[in-house]
Amino acid sequence: MTLPMFLEAAGYRRIALSRNGVGHFEASGTLAGCAVRVLIDKGAASTVVSFSLAQELGLKLTAMGRVGGGAGAAQLEVFELHDAELKIGDVRPRTRALYAMDMTHVNAALALKGTTPVDAILGVDVFENQAAVIDYGSSSLFLKDVQPAVLEPQEFQSSSPLQSASG
Repeated sequence: MTLPMFLEAAGYRRIALSRNGVGHFEASGTLAGCAVRVLIDKGAASTVVSFSLAQELGLKLTAMGRVGGGAGAAQLEVFELHDAELKIGDVRPRTRALYAMDMTHVNAALALKGTTPVDAILGVDVFENQAAVIDYGSSSLFLKDVQPAVLEPQEFQSSSPLQSASG
């Protein structure tokens, strides 16, 4: 039995991954029905979407009153998205919350390495909430529907939404 067969039999949902020009995993998805490219980032604390895309789609944003960052930018205003559905393939990832921030720095870093921009970053919040398995052999991300971890309010407030965008 292969690992993908084992995981699917155990209730995991399979998401096909591809590698971008620098070797990072990406997946196709949608945000509020609009096609997006999603970077799979094992170093990002939270799942984040492009602030400019969220504005373009007319999604409701609430300023969090704090800053976050990653990939060399550490003082970016963080917004929470409300009533916006992010899907990776046909799977809706279970995030702690869905955040938006300016991703110009992330896409500039990717452009310097010759790859195309991304619209969202899938972070560790999803990997933990859904017992993620990344299978390099099949270039697949497997997510399981499990009960999400409950964070204490003080723990959540002290964490930065995005710590890294280094795939």
